[in-house]
Amino acid sequence: MELKSSWRAFRVLLLLFPLVVVGCGESHRGEGGPPPPFAVTVGSPFSDSIEQFDFNEYTATVTPGALYKISITNQTDDADLLVFGTDSTYTTLAQCAIDNTSLLGTSSEDCVMVATGTTLFFGVDGTYLTMGSATYTVEIVLLTTTNMALSTPFPVSTTQTGAVVSAVTVSPGVTYTTSITGLSDNVDLYMFGNDNTFSTQAICAITNTRFTGTRPEDCTLVSSGGTLYFIIDGIFSSAATVQFTALTAPTPIVPNPSNEGTIGSPIALTVGTPAAGQVAWGGTSFYTVSGLSTGARYTVSITGLTGNANLKVFGNDSTFTTPASCLTDNTFSGGTTPEDCTFVASGSALYFSVAADTTSAGVAYINLVEPGP
Repeated sequence: MELKSSWRAFRVLLLLFPLVVVGCGESHRGEGGPPPPFAVTVGSPFSDSIEQFDFNEYTATVTPGALYKISITNQTDDADLLVFGTDSTYTTLAQCAIDNTSLLGTSSEDCVMVATGTTLFFGVDGTYLTMGSATYTVEIVLLTTTNMALSTPFPVSTTQTGAVVSAVTVSPGVTYTTSITGLSDNVDLYMFGNDNTFSTQAICAITNTRFTGTRPEDCTLVSSGGTLYFIIDGIFSSAATVQFTALTAPTPIVPNPSNEGTIGSPIALTVGTPAAGQVAWGGTSFYTVSGLSTGARYTVSITGLTGNANLKVFGNDSTFTTPASCLTDNTFSGGTTPEDCTFVASGSALYFSVAADTTSAGVAYINLVEPGP
């Protein structure tokens, strides 16, 4: 996704000149005293249009301290979202906790931010239109925080114009991995660490976020407080609803990883229960899960990797010979990138392996087998 960050200051300066008003959104800058900006109702999307070089102004009544997502979707040309927070003059851009407002082309755009006043001011800019005019959909939604339990998989879903906001109780000074696996479409993980104001995104010690498509994502960091906060945003999805599993769990810290299990005696795991795993340098570890429902979908994943390891799923083949056919196959990533495979169970048992592909050390990781998506 290309950005227009170098043009942002120029774009805002353009708004200081008189503009022609088009569509529902209105401008304070036209001549003859135009109507006030168009009032948007939280939770009520609507369609609008804009001409090239015009700027449509909007307002929304909000609750100070609450978290909101403002988005434009379904653009027919390069219309751009600009968010000004409490600035009723539409000149100073606000800081978004998540900012996807400078993208080229018809990509959907959004801004997630905490409201600091009772009125939120934002607009759509037509400076970069190439076809003279464009239509789009505007929506602002209230985001609420869901409390997740540590080390407990959280099956959840979101929409393109929605987002999942979560908080997990943790212990200070401990290393944790937050992951999203089993994606049915594209969503993105944004980690804020212990910042409950969602002002600053956390710096992950190991980061694998903002991938495209169904690739799993994760962030590993040391908690400095008692709660970790994160947002999972669906703005770049193409499906009406995206399903996935979120999980925060202690990151396995293993000084000298060794192989686990054998082909004849694999390590037994439980569906829905994350388990720390490890594999020695150049080795392979073997695992099994029982109690599956034949014909049902399951996702096997490894996250929180400390090095390059490769997941291979064999379905109900206890000889670990014939790989299963993954409906979604994310098992070819390098480095610490998490991997997963979604498949249809052909029996009540599942077998999979993890092989270390490193030059000098073994790898630790988190195993998870989950129903769906």
